[in-house]
Amino acid sequence: MIFFSTTITTPTAVSPFLDFSNPALWTPIAIGGFALLALALLFYGWLGSRVLKKATLPQQPFTLVDVGVASLLAAWLIWVISTSFGKDEEINLTLIALNSLLYFCLVGGIAGLLYFRNLKPVTLFGLHPPHFGTTIKLAFLYLLAVYPLLILSQSAIQPFVPNENDVQTLVLYFLKNPGWKERCSIIAMATLVAPIAEEFIFRGYLYGVARRFLGRIPGIAISSVLFAAMHLHLPSMPGLTVLAVMLCLLYERTGSLWSNIIVHATFNTISIVMLLIFKDAVL
Repeated sequence: MIFFSTTITTPTAVSPFLDFSNPALWTPIAIGGFALLALALLFYGWLGSRVLKKATLPQQPFTLVDVGVASLLAAWLIWVISTSFGKDEEINLTLIALNSLLYFCLVGGIAGLLYFRNLKPVTLFGLHPPHFGTTIKLAFLYLLAVYPLLILSQSAIQPFVPNENDVQTLVLYFLKNPGWKERCSIIAMATLVAPIAEEFIFRGYLYGVARRFLGRIPGIAISSVLFAAMHLHLPSMPGLTVLAVMLCLLYERTGSLWSNIIVHATFNTISIVMLLIFKDAVL
């Protein structure tokens, strides 16, 4: 599973995503797995409804200006997804640095727009010094609770994925380039840059604006699907969508993006550690 969105790609080739013709998919065991996933989704949906009843995130003062900006940002994201999905990516240190710069520009642009209208992002997104005890406890509780669904959703789609589409380009780059520059750049991106920038963009702004004008459920759906799709790897989308939905619920529960940043960074760190431990199996 990828741990951050690359957004900058070089198309080289197109290959099929899913193999529905595999007869192994339609065995009683496979069908039972999908039935188990459906039951799990119902259970987690019930848990999500209970979380929303305890939401502490207040109504945020976004306006039609934000609708316009968020719509343009979403349209650009959709364009990137549509032009990059299914195409090989060229990964190198320059593109990783450019991706970090792009994140900085997006966060800086949104923050500048908010400050210009006398809306402080620190207050708006609950980024003031948090109650670390409660924040960390809820963050790890939500991450631990969602892991079974993450594993189940990824396992359900795995049989549909041809072997050549199973591993992401970025994961292969990380594992096949053991140099300290390559490893450190990806680790820094995954554990620091992406958690802060992506939570600010996807949960703080895009979800916040969609929530204000469309409601919680549409806002969760739109921001979560965009977040998952921006990672440009279809086999990872179920798990990433589940993770994004959980992050929206956590934001609703705590009213602070700090809890999201902690979960996001922890999840990415676990992903990196697991990649290093099971390197031979992945390659």
